[in-house]
Amino acid sequence: MLKLYDTIAIKSPYITEAHAEQIKKQCILRESIDLRTGQILYQITTGSLRGSYDSRISIKVDNKEWKQNVSTCGRQIIRSPVLVETKPFIYIECSVHKAMLGHNIYGGPTDFKYAIKWLIEELEKQLEVILPYYADWEVKRVDVAEVYELPSFESCQEWFYIVNNSSFPRRQVYRFGKTGLYVQGSTTTLKFYHKGPEFVKHDKKRVKWLLTEVKLFELIAKADCIIRVEVEIKTRKLEYELGSLPKVKDIDDNQMMEIYDKEVKKLLKEGADSMKIVRRTKAVETRLFTVYDSNLAGTLFGTWLRFTSVGEDSVKKMMPKRTFYRHKKLLQEAGVSWTGTDIVKTVELVPADFSPVRTDKRRLDISVEEAKQHLLKQVV
Repeated sequence: MLKLYDTIAIKSPYITEAHAEQIKKQCILRESIDLRTGQILYQITTGSLRGSYDSRISIKVDNKEWKQNVSTCGRQIIRSPVLVETKPFIYIECSVHKAMLGHNIYGGPTDFKYAIKWLIEELEKQLEVILPYYADWEVKRVDVAEVYELPSFESCQEWFYIVNNSSFPRRQVYRFGKTGLYVQGSTTTLKFYHKGPEFVKHDKKRVKWLLTEVKLFELIAKADCIIRVEVEIKTRKLEYELGSLPKVKDIDDNQMMEIYDKEVKKLLKEGADSMKIVRRTKAVETRLFTVYDSNLAGTLFGTWLRFTSVGEDSVKKMMPKRTFYRHKKLLQEAGVSWTGTDIVKTVELVPADFSPVRTDKRRLDISVEEAKQHLLKQVV
């Protein structure tokens, strides 16, 4: 099934001093526009990226890296990072999705090895240098993303209202009003954001002069209805999953997809692939009485009503801890959600069965080639 690669960070094998100097000389700020193919502007820079929304390609030539120093104190083994001098190497970080298309509203590369091969060959052309073979670069970070199209701008905003009023007691969650949710972790980071406002804030000025006003409006209108979900897979997670720090040739697309699924479902607690999530009162009642015996179903339905009316945190304070977690687990296993229900009358626009997991029918299934064709039709 389709999934998209966005931001990546890769480190080259060691290179010679002469090769390093040659690349340094070529790494001045460059801008690239190819109206013939429809590829939108991107920049190559030696500076650091401002954030995950940055469209630039960062290239650094360095000869220092962090290594783990192991020492002993009596019987205790102490491991600490230390910055050591090494042979020269190249470090690249960018949104490969934006580098290919100029935007990451939809479409994007789905084959990791192909995406890195394309990136290295493109940089070789732009910088007029030879870079190390793409498959031998170490992978430091991979962002896997999916996009979901809801009926309207307002339905996306409403979904974020629902999520931002949900409780995530085991994770450090940063909320950005009506536009996003950022969940920081040591091995992975999850990002949920409304693509329309993010595109207007960070990308509109960069692409507007390449499109007619009408075509730019069409692109923004598309973004306004999209919720984007990204899982940033960090170095520690890559090392854990693959046994050691992987090279490009070691990355398996299916494994990256599995990490995405696991992380998103763990957060949303709505991971039942085979069962449609229900959140409307009658549908919830029917589901519970179908899955469980009548006594347990009635009890769970009462707990669900309390969750939806006064909130999960309030119920937790009033209910015995063991009972609370048991009821919550049983509701989740039955495919029942207490966010976005019809109990709260202000919630009307989000589709009743929507959940941003890859099995949801609103997931956009557009390949990078299809996205390029859409872009070609929009270029002036």
